[in-house]
Amino acid sequence: MLGLKRLAKSQRFTLPVHAERSFKFTLKSTLQSATQQPVCPILIQHYPHVLLAHGGGGRLMQQLIEQMFRPAFASVASHDAAVLIWDGRDLAFTTDAYVVHPLFFPGGNIGHLAVNGTVNDLAMAGACPLYLSLSFILEEGLPMETLWQVVQSIAQAARQAKVAIVTGDTKVVDRGKGDGIFITTAGVGRVETPTPIHPKAVALALIPLTLRV
Repeated sequence: MLGLKRLAKSQRFTLPVHAERSFKFTLKSTLQSATQQPVCPILIQHYPHVLLAHGGGGRLMQQLIEQMFRPAFASVASHDAAVLIWDGRDLAFTTDAYVVHPLFFPGGNIGHLAVNGTVNDLAMAGACPLYLSLSFILEEGLPMETLWQVVQSIAQAARQAKVAIVTGDTKVVDRGKGDGIFITTAGVGRVETPTPIHPKAVALALIPLTLRV
C-alpha cells in the first residue's frame, strides 16, 4: 500500500475535479485486490518499461528471468536447454530468438547465427543436436535476394551441424514494424553425457604448475 502511494506521489498526478472520485475508487479497488492477485515482482518505480538491457544476457535479463518468468513458470530450466525424459532417454530441448542488426556481418549472417546458436545451446546440455524448428518474422519490403541469401546460409549451417530443420512458420509484419528479418528457433537433441552438464556442476580445480626458467 505504501509502495503504491509513493508511486502515485512520485508521478505527481494532476486530476480534474470530476475525475477525483473515480481515481479514489480505482486506487481503493487496486489496493483491496493487491492482497488477492499476484503483484509484479520487478520494481516498477525502477523499470516501468522494458529496456534493451533486459534482453542482453546480463544482470537485468537475469532479474527478469528469476523474478518474473521463473516464479510464473515453475518448470522453466535454469540452463541453455531443458533436459526431458522421453521413452527412457534424456532429450535436451531449447528455444531461442535472433534479432540482430545488421543482418549480415563479418563471418556470417542472422541465418548462420540462428542455427549455430541453437545447436550450441543443445551442446551446452551435453546433447547431440537432432532437429530444429525455424520461424521467420519478415518485414514487408524486404528484398527477396536478402531472404534467399539468409535461407541458403541456414541450409548450409544445418548441413555442417548435421541437424534437420523439420518444421517452421512464416509471418510478415507491416513495413517499418520490423527490422528486416527476425528468426525464432527451437531445437531437440539426444543427451550423450553420462552426468548432466550445468553451470552449478562447475567445480574449482587447483592444478599445480611447474615453472621452467
